[in-house]
Amino acid sequence: HMDAIALSAKEQATGLSEVNHAVNSMDQTTQQNAAMVEESNAASAALASEAAKLRDLISHFTIDGVQQTQASALRETARVMAQPSASASRAPAPRAAGPARHAAPAPRSHGNAAVAQDSWEEF
Repeated sequence: HMDAIALSAKEQATGLSEVNHAVNSMDQTTQQNAAMVEESNAASAALASEAAKLRDLISHFTIDGVQQTQASALRETARVMAQPSASASRAPAPRAAGPARHAAPAPRSHGNAAVAQDSWEEF
């Protein structure tokens, strides 16, 4: 019976070691994800700051003889962006219902046409 107990204890120790390794791996991954979230938040804040600076810079431009305020420029941009594009509103071209036509075969050439000097011109 002592051998069975020793074998079971060894198996438990091996199992616990594997669980410990898995938990450590998950912890490391969690820490890496947390670091990436912090970097993403910092980049997002920097982008928001740059966007605000850009809005301030372009708010001074005159469009169609009217100086745009920041709010009106944002509304105009949102209105334009909300409109469907011309390519999205067009219906796809109808396909021909007849049998498919095969392209004519390319004419055969002898040798390498790229090195035929008589068809090249100097620029």
